Amino acid sequence: MRKPVVCFLLHALTILLPTLAQGGEPRMSFLRAGEVLPEGWMRHQMTLDLREGLTGHYHKVSNAVNLRVFEKQDRPAGGLVDIPGENRQKSWWSGEHEGYWKDSIVRMAFLLDDQREKKRVTQWMRALLDAQDEDGYIGVYSRDTRFPAEGENGELWTQSRIFQAMLAYHEFTGDEEVLRAVERAVELTLSKYQGTSYFSAANGQGGLSHGVGYMDTLEWLHRLTGKAAYRDGAVWLYEDYQNLPSRDQDMKLDALLNPAQPWEEHTPHIMEGLHMPAVVHRLTGDAKYARAAAAALAKFDRHANPGGGVVGDESVQGRPGSADMPAEYCTMTEGVSSLNRIAAWQGDLTAGERVERVCLNAAQGARFQPVNRAVRYLTSDNQQRADDHRHRQRFLFSAWHDAAACCTLNSGRLLPYYVEGMWYRDPSRNALVANLYGPCRVQTTVAGSDVRIVEKTDYPFSDRIEFKVSVSRPVEFTLSLRLPPGGEEFELDIDADAKVQRNTNRIDITRLWKRADRFAIDFNFEVRREQDRNGEFYFQWGPLVFSLPLAEERKAIREFAALDGEKSGFHMWEIRPADDSPWSYRLAADSEFALASLPEGDMLTPWSNSPIGLEGELLNADGKPVPVTLKPLGCSLLRRTSFPLAEAARLDRSPRQVVDE
Repeated sequence: MRKPVVCFLLHALTILLPTLAQGGEPRMSFLRAGEVLPEGWMRHQMTLDLREGLTGHYHKVSNAVNLRVFEKQDRPAGGLVDIPGENRQKSWWSGEHEGYWKDSIVRMAFLLDDQREKKRVTQWMRALLDAQDEDGYIGVYSRDTRFPAEGENGELWTQSRIFQAMLAYHEFTGDEEVLRAVERAVELTLSKYQGTSYFSAANGQGGLSHGVGYMDTLEWLHRLTGKAAYRDGAVWLYEDYQNLPSRDQDMKLDALLNPAQPWEEHTPHIMEGLHMPAVVHRLTGDAKYARAAAAALAKFDRHANPGGGVVGDESVQGRPGSADMPAEYCTMTEGVSSLNRIAAWQGDLTAGERVERVCLNAAQGARFQPVNRAVRYLTSDNQQRADDHRHRQRFLFSAWHDAAACCTLNSGRLLPYYVEGMWYRDPSRNALVANLYGPCRVQTTVAGSDVRIVEKTDYPFSDRIEFKVSVSRPVEFTLSLRLPPGGEEFELDIDADAKVQRNTNRIDITRLWKRADRFAIDFNFEVRREQDRNGEFYFQWGPLVFSLPLAEERKAIREFAALDGEKSGFHMWEIRPADDSPWSYRLAADSEFALASLPEGDMLTPWSNSPIGLEGELLNADGKPVPVTLKPLGCSLLRRTSFPLAEAARLDRSPRQVVDE
């Protein structure tokens, strides 16, 4: 790939050590919702998912999001409830599912400026306000079962899911009535639980332990209002979580700070809580929570697959990540959200590396492309087939799964949360920080000047990014660019009057920005061969992990009936390899792969028509070299990502996908 003429090369710049936030002040902060908007392939993918895919049409094929539980407020606390046309489910799942779906639609509607969807979500907000009880209650439970003290308590969890949607709507629109409604509801809930122990219920499971996610609501409200009650409530909640006697212990402080203790339990819970120590560190300044936040990232790496998903077929079970291990889609979305917050509150841009890895690899490879009309509940980097019925359809690609609706609904939240983490503000350095890369535009203010940044790039399919910075009046500030792994030997094309400094994981550009300034950076990624924890090897270029796509045969084993009785066009798919032989391919010790442009590339739909691949040779079962083209992991449904060396190969090897029975 051709590089531009370089005007300014960075090789021997001052190395600055990163600093963490002190005194409880966040190192960085999010830009307001709507100040970062997607462009290019990201915008196109979200548009297709909203108009043609699961995100925009889930309500037509599943009643899981149609019950209007936050308006009716009639769920019983604990036990099971009937959902018309579907399985009986735990009562708190209704609030979880509706909250996930509305959160995704709210964010997509405004990120895409979709007038039809904006009208729909505005109607949702009005209905929620109209349904709010006089005492402020917004939740799913009937009057006689609210604020349960024990058992399958999902009060905090269900509220937190809908409040994410409501607070996002407030930030996009400035609607103060919605903000006040959330405040009233939260103040009521805190009054019912604070002073007691929410997490000490003897038989608390599931919905109870999910409740630590309520910290997100409390932290967000504190960020918006500055009220001490929300700060104190968030700190109380995480401290009270230390009393949880049942499952989901892995994010407790003592467990995190013990490096010898692997993660064992429910992976979505772990990912939901991954950032909680960072939140408390931000709110208190207590150094032990910063240590816990760093420990959480280290354990994340221990259990993460090459494609970025964290091991879990519901639970981790202490297993290290590898290309053979399955990961649940929920963990990917929740991981992106948590890692964004660790980056902000700790100032640790390495969290962005992990976001890009999971979002641009495992998450893309777990959905149909280019339109998301089916999702795999459990997905692996080495994925030979999708025909496993052993565990309630979780290895099938499907519009919804009998196990739960959570994974299909979380698929619509992933890219909006990626957009959320693309840019931050660092007030300590008067800086705007580019954290996650991709085509986008930014509209914000710095020191009273309107600042517009257009980020033009085909990233992650290109290692070149061009920036156009426009300001309403000249203003001096710093633009910080995260250095992705493999991008350390970058080239920066910029005017000589810019002051440039290099940090361990970022480059800082400080200058007086004028009416319209342009610059570009080339990260000069090289193809890297990495060893997986299964003893095999895989290839990476920039944030992309590459796989050998397997020829597939698809069979629609079920078409979901639309709730109006018509055919929906959404299916459950069984996918098997057309030829098993590539699964036994091996890697010669001296094998090399080179980056190549592919003629079928399409930058609006790159995950189904990749513009790049890695060309090289693998050895077949007879030891003969076979020319192959590896493609980004996210471009395939069936694939082989890691390969044994020829001398260590086991020709009878089958995929090691472990399922909880």
